[in-house]
Amino acid sequence: MVELEHLTVKEIKEWVESRDRLLPEEIAALEKDQRVSVQRLAALCKRLQREEMRALFQRRRLYRFRRILYSHGFKRIAGVDEVGRGPLAGPVVAAAVVLPTGLPSFGVDDSKKLSQSQREELYKRIKQEAIAVGIGIAQPQEIDELNIHNASLMAMYRALSALQQAPDFCLVDGRFLVPGLEYPQRAIVKGDCRCDVIAAASVIAKVTRDRLLEELDAVYPFYGFAANKGYPTSQHIQALREHGPSPVHRYSYAPVRLAGENAAVTRGEKNSDCTG
Repeated sequence: MVELEHLTVKEIKEWVESRDRLLPEEIAALEKDQRVSVQRLAALCKRLQREEMRALFQRRRLYRFRRILYSHGFKRIAGVDEVGRGPLAGPVVAAAVVLPTGLPSFGVDDSKKLSQSQREELYKRIKQEAIAVGIGIAQPQEIDELNIHNASLMAMYRALSALQQAPDFCLVDGRFLVPGLEYPQRAIVKGDCRCDVIAAASVIAKVTRDRLLEELDAVYPFYGFAANKGYPTSQHIQALREHGPSPVHRYSYAPVRLAGENAAVTRGEKNSDCTG
């Protein structure tokens, strides 16, 4: 045990920073020190360790589905999730991820709960550490033809098919299984909040789709895709009214269909004026 009374505050800080984790008795010694700055350091250490324990507990909680499956002999467990059901434009994007056995070195959560910078950082780490990552896309025309539910399942199937090596079990976000898989699967309601490998897939899918919409923004700048990602914001709805739908809009969605009909009427009136 370090004799704190013989150290300056700077030396104590350097000693704390050199340790991976302080023992309870070491934190207690910091708390007993008469110097206020050392007591504050003790409080900081306690708070950081509590946060670390909560993060570890969360990682273990999210790992439990995979842990059970590993115990039953499965080895390559994929998680699959999709994003983009609600937007008026752009594709629905699914991602499939296979993580190594054991707790991931990073904490994951539902992509909707994370900031853009957090998603981008997690995206890099998942891509670095995952055994396999697959992306599946259903384009707006396919959404119009199949409906969003079936198009989402198709995108999930494509993501799983894009994995470099087929999994031997799949954990699916939501209430529905993916049609056509040749290996067992389980659907988990709110799986992106309950299972680490599905949460990882949600991050990959979200970042991938956001980047696609930023590219579409450069092609169709009227609609603000870079900012709204195709969702029905007031600015997006107003642009639809003014310019009509683009080729990447979903014409089976009511706001887009109405905008298309209004645009057709407007063109008809202009043609009529010209010929009259």
